[in-house]
Amino acid sequence: MNFAHILLSSMKGMFPSLLWWSVPPLIPFIIAEQIWPVHKAPRWRDYGMNLLISLSSACLTLPLGIAAGLWSADVRNFLGWKPISFSFHTIGSVPTAGPALRILAMIFVPLFLHDFWFYWAHRIEHRVPVLWAFHRLHHSDELMNTSTWARDHFLQNAWRAFFSVFTLGLIIDLDFTEAGQAAFYSFMFLAGLSLFYHSAIRARLPWLDRILVTPQVHRIHHSIDPEHYNKNFADALPIFDIVFGTYHRPQKDEFPVTGLGAYFPAPRSIWSAQFGPLLAIGKMLMPKDNPQIEK
Repeated sequence: MNFAHILLSSMKGMFPSLLWWSVPPLIPFIIAEQIWPVHKAPRWRDYGMNLLISLSSACLTLPLGIAAGLWSADVRNFLGWKPISFSFHTIGSVPTAGPALRILAMIFVPLFLHDFWFYWAHRIEHRVPVLWAFHRLHHSDELMNTSTWARDHFLQNAWRAFFSVFTLGLIIDLDFTEAGQAAFYSFMFLAGLSLFYHSAIRARLPWLDRILVTPQVHRIHHSIDPEHYNKNFADALPIFDIVFGTYHRPQKDEFPVTGLGAYFPAPRSIWSAQFGPLLAIGKMLMPKDNPQIEK
């Protein structure tokens, strides 16, 4: 099956889940944010813009997830090692519970690798100017809220998904369509957790702060306070921040202001959100007319 057929097959199965995960899960968090906001309640246009960014990024990310599976198989063949033979279809054949178990496996097998890769990818995004040009779209949300989880540039999503699926493909002999689906389902699971920890609800969960990323833990990462810069990078498990020295446990009433301020005003259209970073990188890579020695 060629790339185009794999992509079309994956997209046909993706859209119902995409629509289901895009709107209904936001509703309870939006209601809570309007009743118990951290600071100022988010506006409806804030939710709408983030939703548009999410839908466009999810569609644009899928091709690289499939390509990662294809490329990992080529590299694996070149290196000459024998992968573990595995198919999610085998799990799906279990009577009664099979379909549910298959989806759970598609979520948690990639997640095991994803969380490690995400931590380091996220740290690199804050250090490398070209990657920061994409990632700052996420940080530019001035009123961080539950829909901020979706405020990611499609190329940022693509490069994050690439490493987890690529690594999985080196170790396990996956069906290429399943590779794309596994990337999508694991992304959807993490989206559910992200809805929670991006929410602007004044919630304190000190007993959970070292086990899972919580709203207070992640708000530290989005803080405009220099004391909080380069802290709390993990996507799901704070253990990576704890082990590698970037964990900041929030104090009882620590709910800092978020955004990037005048440094990078929040884009006001889907076009500026998706294509603005590409233009910024183009300018960054263009040779300067009057080069100066950097001090």
